[in-house]
Amino acid sequence: MIKVHESPAEEGKAVIQINPAIKRHFELEIKILQDAPRDEMKLRQILAVKQKEYEKAVDSEEIERLVPEIEMLKFVLFLIGRKV
Repeated sequence: MIKVHESPAEEGKAVIQINPAIKRHFELEIKILQDAPRDEMKLRQILAVKQKEYEKAVDSEEIERLVPEIEMLKFVLFLIGRKV
């Protein structure tokens, strides 16, 4: 398990340093997974809207925001549609 230590008191332990950008990316993905609806139809509608936004996006910051959001929504859709 990878742990992120914020305080200098914990520096003595073996720690894997995580780039702040990667940490922010993971936090964003976790937030998307938590907030995604669990209704398949609603999820498909949101995914279609996000994909249209992605197709129209020209700003790199907007594209960087949409890519993980679309990926996580597709992942949730896969999990919902999966028969266990």
